[in-house]
Amino acid sequence: MTDTTHERNARLWKRTLLANFGAGARPANLRNVTREDIAALGTLFFGAFLGTIDDAGQAVTQYESKAMAIVAGRYGKWIPAASWAIEETDGLRSACLVCDYKPYGCPVIAVVATTPSHKRTGDGGALVDAALLSLVALGYLECCAMVTVGNDASEQLFEKRGFSPETSAPTGTA
Repeated sequence: MTDTTHERNARLWKRTLLANFGAGARPANLRNVTREDIAALGTLFFGAFLGTIDDAGQAVTQYESKAMAIVAGRYGKWIPAASWAIEETDGLRSACLVCDYKPYGCPVIAVVATTPSHKRTGDGGALVDAALLSLVALGYLECCAMVTVGNDASEQLFEKRGFSPETSAPTGTA
């Protein structure tokens, strides 16, 4: 694995969490992410980001390392109760990882990934909804996400769920 970091222009999106937050239906195969999912997350991330604006040009093993770093707390304490996956018999179809990254002042949705064959089917929304409901139940008041500028699908996903880009916070690299 190389030591180089893929830089991207990203913007912080934030929303207030309300106790009466209503979410859509949960898929039957929705479950919390566990540490045992690291290899499957690496495979999922590789396939989900390949050829997209978020493609870091990394191998599956590098994406596994990224998943391990999130789960191990490199980006703030991982919140497994708010991290969700949609599973199929042959592996993970979609996943959302959440951690409490102190510099943002609230939990951050660190990654949302869906296999190419299931993009724009509602998986990402179901995962974000489940994460937000979990964060409300855990007593959090806000949530944020760093979204790559120009990732229209992600921007629409978060906007539909009440997130808005922070105008006071400068865009940066992540």
